[in-house]
Amino acid sequence: MRVGYACICLAREGLRCRRSTVLRNATPERLRELIRINLDGLEEILRYNEERGLRLFRLGNEFIPFASHPVNEIRWWEEFGDRFREIGAWVRRHNHRVSFHASHYTVLNSARPEVAEAALADLTYVGRVLEAMELGPEHKIILHGGTISPTFEEAEARFESALERLPSEYRRHLVLENDDRLYSAERVLELARRTGLPVVVDVLHHACLPGSWAEIPCHELLERVFATWGPEDGPPKMHFSSQDPEKRAGAHWYWVDAGELERFLTHSAAVSRDFDIMFESKGKDLAVEAVMPVLQRDPRFNALARAA
Repeated sequence: MRVGYACICLAREGLRCRRSTVLRNATPERLRELIRINLDGLEEILRYNEERGLRLFRLGNEFIPFASHPVNEIRWWEEFGDRFREIGAWVRRHNHRVSFHASHYTVLNSARPEVAEAALADLTYVGRVLEAMELGPEHKIILHGGTISPTFEEAEARFESALERLPSEYRRHLVLENDDRLYSAERVLELARRTGLPVVVDVLHHACLPGSWAEIPCHELLERVFATWGPEDGPPKMHFSSQDPEKRAGAHWYWVDAGELERFLTHSAAVSRDFDIMFESKGKDLAVEAVMPVLQRDPRFNALARAA
């Protein structure tokens, strides 16, 4: 089982892979420079993560600046193809797993055609990054269900229709996630059954929006969701974070509540298969480091025990 964090490494100053620019400065020369810098930054972060036994990492959507915007006319996946393949080979060799998370503006089932088109462009971009690295479908793109307007049934139909327009080599990376406002784990599981996509469960979102599954034990929730993952998808992954005590329900805390994590690990031991945990705390790698003793006591996290 692997653990990791999202987008930003805080423990080492200068480790970044999401440098961007403003639109007026997005010349081909500047974009090429930023792409080179971000590729080098990604490799540095991955090597740092390997030292700590952290083998999950989520790339920020700014990884290729303006990749889904008309201003970026560079065929970057070809121009930097050797570099992408080199990093992808390293990821596979060291058993790491990388992912993207579509932004909240990526609404595939929007009733507005221009919004749905932009969502397809965003998903094409991040899928192209994973394919340029020659990474298989176990490296995922997390996507929320989107809108339920005017009805869930109509929104679901639009989702399926839009999904059919996404090339299969990118679609194979997609995974659905429950949210804290509209799509409960139960509801997103229904959408997954219709589309054939696997589901990532976010336990904080589930606590905010449990729907009719409020009384389902933790291990049973995980079993139901993990059943959507096929052999080609790799081990299931899930999201863990703690509620920020000073903010609205669903807001991620900077740290991870160690007691809450320990209880979760105890309950999840009854699950029949291993899985990966992405921590979505605002403290990024610092938050994971803080609960490393809890994780290292669990024999399922062999990589962390070796890194201790």
